[in-house]
Amino acid sequence: MKKVISIFLIILSVLLVTGCVKDGKVKKEKPSFGNCNVFDCIDQLNTSVDLEEANKIIGFKGELLNEGTNYKTYKWYIDNENNEAVQVVFYANSSSISITFSDKDIMNSKIDFSKYNEIKEALNKKKTLKYKDIVDKFKAEGTLIEKTSTTNKYRWVKENGRYINATFNNTTGACTMIFGMI
Repeated sequence: MKKVISIFLIILSVLLVTGCVKDGKVKKEKPSFGNCNVFDCIDQLNTSVDLEEANKIIGFKGELLNEGTNYKTYKWYIDNENNEAVQVVFYANSSSISITFSDKDIMNSKIDFSKYNEIKEALNKKKTLKYKDIVDKFKAEGTLIEKTSTTNKYRWVKENGRYINATFNNTTGACTMIFGMI
């Protein structure tokens, strides 16, 4: 009996230290560096954010990656070991926000891609499909991975590593593009 309790406590400790598992999806509770993990950071940042606000929300100064006439790209390395980062491209009037992470962090065994061809066919026929429609067909929520002033992009990853990305128009809510490796 002591052996069973010991094993249970070890497993519980690992889950508490590394993150939590919910609906087949792993989300880290505490980042290695900064105020938020990549999933929380992208939720907290909006496309009108400036560099000072982004630094404050994320919790440290971002690294300037490149600069052009009309933009500057910054990256915040939140967890180098797991290749997790937030990247923001600042334009004159808006920003583009994206995150880098391991697909293992968002794998979900409940995802069902069997309706993918049905979705593609509907989009080819110019039918309007919104985020909720895609969620209903895939039987799971997607993970927000990129947002701009005009679109939001979500990603679904099955436990076998197969994935789909879908982009939605912020004004109409309609899916404008869907692709992946199923």
